[in-house]
This record gives sequence, C-alpha cells and structure tokens, in this order.
Amino acid sequence: MHAEYVTGQGGTARATLNGGFPVGSSARTDDVNDNTNTAKHEHPISDRAQRWLSLECRGASDTLCAVGDAAARELGRRTGPLPLAAPAAMLAFIIASPQLTQDWLPVALLFLIMAGAAFMRMRIADQLSRARREELTELARDYQACVDLTAFSWGALIGVLLLVHGIDRLTELALVATVGLLAGAFTSLTLERTLWLRFNAALWLPLLTITGLLIWQDSDGAWLLLLVETLFAGFAVLQGQRMVRDYINGLITNIRLEDAVSKIADQRSELRAHRERLDELIARTHQLSYYDQLTGIGSRHHFHERLLTSIDNHVEDGQRFAVLYLDVDDFKAINDTFGHDAGDYLLKVVARRANALLRSSDFAARLGSDELALLVHDLSSDDDITHVVQRCRDAIQMPVRLTNRSVSPRVSIGIAVYPEDSDSAQGLLKAAESAMNAAKHGTKSHFARYFAEMSRAAEQRLTIEQELRQALEKNQFELHYQPQFDIDTGNCCGVEALVRWNHPERGLVPPLAFIPIAENSGLIDALGEWVLTTACRQAVAWFDGGLQPLTIAVNISPLQLLDPDLVATVGNTLAASGLSPQLLELEITESAIQTHADARSTLTQLRELGVRIALDDFGTGYSSLASLRELPIDRVKIDRSFVADILSSEQDSALLGTIIEMAHVLGSSVVAEGVEERAQAELLQRLRCDCVQGYYFSRPLPAAEVTRIAAAAGRPVQCLQHPRPACVTTD
Repeated sequence: MHAEYVTGQGGTARATLNGGFPVGSSARTDDVNDNTNTAKHEHPISDRAQRWLSLECRGASDTLCAVGDAAARELGRRTGPLPLAAPAAMLAFIIASPQLTQDWLPVALLFLIMAGAAFMRMRIADQLSRARREELTELARDYQACVDLTAFSWGALIGVLLLVHGIDRLTELALVATVGLLAGAFTSLTLERTLWLRFNAALWLPLLTITGLLIWQDSDGAWLLLLVETLFAGFAVLQGQRMVRDYINGLITNIRLEDAVSKIADQRSELRAHRERLDELIARTHQLSYYDQLTGIGSRHHFHERLLTSIDNHVEDGQRFAVLYLDVDDFKAINDTFGHDAGDYLLKVVARRANALLRSSDFAARLGSDELALLVHDLSSDDDITHVVQRCRDAIQMPVRLTNRSVSPRVSIGIAVYPEDSDSAQGLLKAAESAMNAAKHGTKSHFARYFAEMSRAAEQRLTIEQELRQALEKNQFELHYQPQFDIDTGNCCGVEALVRWNHPERGLVPPLAFIPIAENSGLIDALGEWVLTTACRQAVAWFDGGLQPLTIAVNISPLQLLDPDLVATVGNTLAASGLSPQLLELEITESAIQTHADARSTLTQLRELGVRIALDDFGTGYSSLASLRELPIDRVKIDRSFVADILSSEQDSALLGTIIEMAHVLGSSVVAEGVEERAQAELLQRLRCDCVQGYYFSRPLPAAEVTRIAAAAGRPVQCLQHPRPACVTTD
C-alpha cells in the first residue's frame, strides 16, 4: 500500500492510493479531529470504514466515502482470474468421485452455481475498476453476493463428498483444498469486514452442519474433523478481521496524510503569492527612476551614467571591471511564433534571471529590444569573468513556459574589460558589442572576450557577404554527394547533396564557413534554390545514364521553411527537371519545426507533392520522440555526435536502439551519420539501422565519382573506406 502525490493546478496536492485510483481532494477537519481525540481507543471512523459496503456516501464524511471508493476499486483490481480456481478444483473432485453421480442433480446444480458465480464475480470486478463513483457500492454488493454463492456452493459440495465418502483421503484432500481456497480468498476479500464474515459463514456452515450429521451417525473421526474445521474457521475469521482492520487503517492514514500535504501545498502557494506581491512592489519602486518599464532593470541612459561613474572611480586605482553585452538568440523567431506578448514575457524572464546574479555593486540594463548589458565589478582575473558569464548563461537557459510550450532561451554574450579593451564608456560598449557579434556567429559557447581582431572579423564577414552575392552571379558553387548505404545489402540507397563554394582564391570553402552568413544576409533562399535545382538535374542525369534510381537528399535551411513560396519552388523544380517526387528527400532540423509554427503546414504541403521528408541531426537540440509521431516524417537521421558515443556508452547504444525501434514502429526509416569505424557499422547493423553514411564508407564525392561508387555496391555492406575499400560482414 502506498500513496503517490501529484501537484495539480493551484498547488493543490492529490493522493493516489493502492495502484493509482484517486482519493478525495481533502478529508473533513472534524473527522481528523475526532480520530485524533480517540487515538487511545477504537476509532469510530475505522470501525465504520471496515463496513463500507453498508455505508451511504450521501450522509457519510469525505474520509469514509474515500475509503469505500478506494477499497471497492482495489477489490476489482485484486480479483483477476482467481475466482476460477474454486470451480476448477471442484470439477477435479467430482471427476475423482464417481459415487457422486448417484446424487448428480444437486451436485451439478451446486457446481453450476459456483461456476456462474465465479464468472459473474470476474465480470463485476472488471466493472469495479472502471465504474463511476456512484456505481461502486452497488457493484461491490453484487460482488459480495457472488462471493456468498461461491463459498456456499463449495462448502455444500465438500459436505456432499463427506456424506458419500465419509472421512477418507479424498475428503482430507478436499479439506486441504478448502484451506487453499481460504488462503486465496485472503488476497482479494479482506477489504471489508462483512464481506469476509459472510464468506466464512457461507463456506464453513454447510461443512460444520454435515460434519455434525456425521457425528450423529457415529462416523469415525467426525469429532476430530469438527475440531479441525472449527479451528480453521475461527482462525480465518479472526485473521481476516485483523487484515481488514490493518488495510482500512492504512487507507485512513494515507487520506489524512494527503489532507496534510494539500494544506501544506496551499500554504506554499499563498507564501509564493506573497513573495510575488513583494517583488512587484519592489519593481514598481525601482521603475520610478531610470528603469526600463518592461523588464524592470536599468535603461540605456541609466547604464551609460553608471558606466561613466565606474570609469571615474577607477581612473586612479586602475582596478578592472567588465561590461557584458547580452543578445537573446532567435528572438525574432520567438515573436513570430508565439507573439509579441510572449516575447515581452521572455525578455522579462531573461532580465530577471540575469539581474538576480548580480551583487549590489553591479548593474543591469536593457539597451535595445532584445539586448541587455551587465556592469560587473571586482574582477581580479579572467577566470572570475568566465565564472560570471557561465553562471549567467546557465541561469538564463533554464526552461520558460510560453503559451503552454517549454522554451529554453539562449543568449550570446560579449565581454569587454576596463581598462584593457577601452578606457571610455562608448569604447567599452562598442567592444562588448563586437565581442557579442563574434560569439553569436563564431563560437559554440556563445560568449567571447573582445580582442582587436574582432573588428577585422566583422569586416571579413561583410567581405564574405559581398563575395557570396558575386559567387551566385558567377556560378562559383558546386555540389558534392555523400553516398548512403543499405546496412544489410550494401547497395547505395541514396546520396546527400552538400554544397561547396569554389572560391577563386581560397579554393573549396566548406558550408559552415558561409551558410550562416548567407542566412543572415538573406541570400539563403537563392542559394537553396540553386542547390535544389542542381541536385535534381544531376539525379536525372545519373538515371538517364543507367544508374539505378536512388534518393537524392537536399538540406533545407530553417529560413527556407518560412518562405511561403517554398512549396511552389519545389514543385516547379521537380517539373522542370523531370525527377520523380518520391526520389527527392528534403532534410530539415527538428528545432526549425519546433520554433516555427508555420513549418508544419509547409511540410504537409511538401508531402502532398510526394516529396520525402527527413528529420536531420536527430540526437541534438529538441530530439523529441513525440515529433516522430506528430510530424510527417519518412526518415530519421541520427546525428554524428550521437553515433560517436555508441561504442563507449552502453546507455547511448541502448537509447539509439530504442530510437531506431520507435522510428520503425512509426513507419520511418533510419540513417546514421558520421560512421567512421567498422565497429560502429557492426553495432548499427545489430541495432537494425536501415542506412549508414560517413567517412568509413565514403567521403563526399564529385558527381562523376558517384556512378562508380554506386556501381561497385551490392556486396554485404560494401564499404568505401579511404584509401581502399573495406567490408563489414553481415554475421
């Protein structure tokens, strides 16, 4: 017996008892006080609760009603197939005693009554586990009647055996079976006193009566048999009553505990409300002077004044302090997806969390729509600065509920230190902003310390943006294709198109070096359309040259998903190239779908064109298994960072196997990226992964080499490991 506590709306706790059925939300105070005052005596509530079958909840306390409901549902849960044991055992005794055929009519009648009562009891038990509250007591009484019929039928049939056989081994075995029946009844019937007493009366009364008749007939051993039956009956009655009392007292204790937990939760809720009111009063006081009206922290003007004051105070002593420039990542996407009210709320949360980390000598301000600045003093070393930044990031990234969805805000942080980076307020702010821009575009940690090269990096980004525009005009881009192999047959089942920039001076530039700049500059739509068109045309050229049809996968940027013309662009490209829609696979990241509400509608329209959809980089970001069920996904691509750990982590290996199985159940195939070792391929094969790709099999190749690789496939997991092929066996 146990209680589980679940906090619902408003902080109120509910208790679930004995297998999960709910108990009333609270017990009446007079019941609790009454039981407390009579703790040294027999509890009135306990005595009444032990006879819950005779109660009417209409006039009873909440505690008694809760006990009755809980015990009735538990009665249904405990029953199971147990009632079938009695008719099955009795059938065996009837078969073992041919003499009973002389009295076949009463024997058959009693057996049919027993069997019918058993099946009726099982049906009522099933109804008890699902019935409404007002139906429970009536169903439990019907259950009681079935128990009485079963017990009486058993006792009467055993009595008939005694009359026919006398006291012999068969009747001794029947008596042992009666004790077994009694033991089985303990597991399901000791939930109510009258239920147990009536069961014992119905079971033992026919036996005791017929045993008394044997005594009157001077049957050998009848007195001893009567004594044994009386002892068994007495033990069963007393032990059953004790178990009923213990069970009911346990239920009452849990209900009282639930009431106490509910009261504590209410008190905590009230305390939380008082604290929030106090915070509101403090915030209103601060907003009266130099504070941002939305977030409650300092304004830009106030921050500039505090920064000038700090510089003046440290001109002579030369002590260090830092300016942290914070920018909320993807804030525009938050506004577009959840609305401006949600965006304002997110800013308040971020500002509150950042401000909560500061000391009295520090200061926080809002500089722009989604930009904050922190003035942090008393920093003796760079390690102190790093520690402050990491604490700030960790606090801000805690999940926030926005319109019934959980979002983890992220910020990019730039750091400028006085006096190393500048000795003026304007210079410190500019340096911190440059560092923030560098952190947003160039680091995984999302924070950066200013250094002079950052100015040159900003100029370089501008240069790359201009060169990208020229590259599109001069056709400097080209596609490489990384083959994907069927893990079982070794056939090349598809290729992934990867764009490269063939720069006239720097050679082949990888996508990570220019895709983010293309997204920020608005060039990603034109570049994405070129990639899609080129890949489709190349696929058709392969197939016309005799290559067996395979899937061509093209990555779609999150910004492309927001383009209302994307579906039309894909449809026109397929029509112009002549590529079958089923052979085009568009790869999208789950985070793009989760943060953009319109993306799901776009995916649905793409599926209607016949295009396949792949969920890319699964294992990073949101990685929600619910997405596999809710989104129109044909294939799941496991991220290379996830695959890299499957050999060293049994947990990751087991989780990967679960993801693969779940994807298969939901009708999606699975591709594992970044396979660089033979052992990884073998493990993925055992986990029933469908396809693999990675450097162990093949690097991204120019279009001319794909035909050679595809033609060489067909052996068990044909591996094109550089510089020479290798094979992973299918053993």
